[in-house]
Formats: sequence, structure tokens, C-alpha cells
Amino acid sequence: MAAIYTIAVSPAADGYVQGQAYNALYATIVGPFFLTMLLMFLSGLPLSERPGAKKRYEKGDNWGAYTRYLKRTSILIPFPPQIYEKLPIFLKRTIFLEFPMYVFDPAKHSDVAKGQSGTEEGHEGSRAGERNQSQSDAPLVNENPSAAS
Repeated sequence: MAAIYTIAVSPAADGYVQGQAYNALYATIVGPFFLTMLLMFLSGLPLSERPGAKKRYEKGDNWGAYTRYLKRTSILIPFPPQIYEKLPIFLKRTIFLEFPMYVFDPAKHSDVAKGQSGTEEGHEGSRAGERNQSQSDAPLVNENPSAAS
């Protein structure tokens, strides 16, 4: 660890590094910060946590055990499940960075909670119902009499 400091940081701190090399040192600060923001808010957690929970909920794939797992497991920072489960939401949101944008709420985010069934037959039935509904909305008789002649 001391060797890394001696090679990378010490020359810059002592003033030996100048010009573009000195500017490149800022990338060592900006790079990890940018990558963390990218993974936390754009590509990593938002694209995996809520959609994964939604898929599991709608398939009925052992949802009870999965909700227990979610309550006991930190999304980002490893922590003992027995302790994490008992922590208040305030601490989970601030210290463990479990933001509301990652949390799946079946009442808000699930298609099943909006009246559709999660099984394949239910999806087929809802599609058939949508087709029948759209066909029943269409006029059965031509309402323009001049077009009929």
C-alpha cells in the first residue's frame, strides 16, 4: 500500500508532477465518482432491482421468500442480514443507499395488481379481451349513408 502511495500520489503532492500529468490526476477522482453515479442511477441498480422483483412477483416465483430476502439484504453495501432486517427505513435509505427508486411496490408497479393475471393463460386471456374490446369499439354498421351508395 505504501508503494502505491510513493509511486502515484507522492510525486504530485511534492510538486514534481506538472502540466497534463497533473491534470490527469483529477481523473482519478472524477472517474470513480462518475462510475458510481452511473451504476447507482442509470444502468446498474435501477435496471436490475425493480424489474427483477416485478418479474418474480408477476410469475409468482416464491414471492414470499423473495420479499423476506429483500428485507434482510442490503442492495449495495454488505451487512449481516439479522441486523439489517431490524434497521429502520431511515437508516436503510441514508447509510445503505437503498433509495425508493430501487424498491418494488406491487400496488404501484405491477401489471398483476392492475387487474391482469400473472400466468401465461392470463396474459393470453387479457390479450384476447383487449382484441374483443377493440373490435367492439369499432362501428358495426357504416354510419355514412352516402358512402354506401
